[in-house]
Amino acid sequence: MTLENVRFLTQGVSPEEKAAVLAVLDAQIAEESAIEHEVQGAGMSAWQKSQRCIREDIKGGSRRFGWDFGN
Repeated sequence: MTLENVRFLTQGVSPEEKAAVLAVLDAQIAEESAIEHEVQGAGMSAWQKSQRCIREDIKGGSRRFGWDFGN
């Protein structure tokens, strides 16, 4: 959606009122766009990357939970 596509259905809207509505819509679009780009580009944090090799895969390996407990 672009602001050029905004259509007012209410009769008698002043130019100042139109400008105010368009300013609010523009700010909302910019905020949502910034949030979307932040989430998409976030990736893993440095802390998450540093924790990746601490433990082995739960599904892999020869251990079976419960059967080798205490060995």
